[in-house]
Amino acid sequence: MSYLEWLIFLVCQDDRERESYQSLFQYLLECEFDPRIHNDENRASDGLNLRTIFEDETGYSCEKFGPCSVLEMLVALAIRCENDIMYDPDEGDRTAIWFWEMMDNMGLSRMDKWRFDRRKVNLIVRKLNDRTYDEDGYGGPFYIAGFDRDMRKIELWYQMNFWLTSRFLE
Repeated sequence: MSYLEWLIFLVCQDDRERESYQSLFQYLLECEFDPRIHNDENRASDGLNLRTIFEDETGYSCEKFGPCSVLEMLVALAIRCENDIMYDPDEGDRTAIWFWEMMDNMGLSRMDKWRFDRRKVNLIVRKLNDRTYDEDGYGGPFYIAGFDRDMRKIELWYQMNFWLTSRFLE
């Protein structure tokens, strides 16, 4: 099993879904995550830690070296969301749900094998890294309609917490 296959397996339960998004996931693994907001380097560290977990779980060497990728950051953030905040044994593991919510919010879930557009994905990744999505998070991983703070200036961890609060506690 390759590192990419392992990452995909963490967030795609269905074989057809895994195959449908292969090009997108490969491209996101090649795109560097650029942590420009204070403490977002923690999200990059979480992404990089996935490499060690992969090696420990599979016994294979991780073929990807260098900075954290966008895919690694998103997968790691979804895992953190599930394990550190939203864990509920009655619900089961919902890591894939949190991952696909972020993908939907950014417009990446539309990029299956029939609609994959490298140029559009690159624009979305640049919008994430440059923090040029809307103030309420529209176009970023966490959108909250009517949010009264500028999501672009808030680290991803807190964006996620605000988003979860708006979805499940209000």
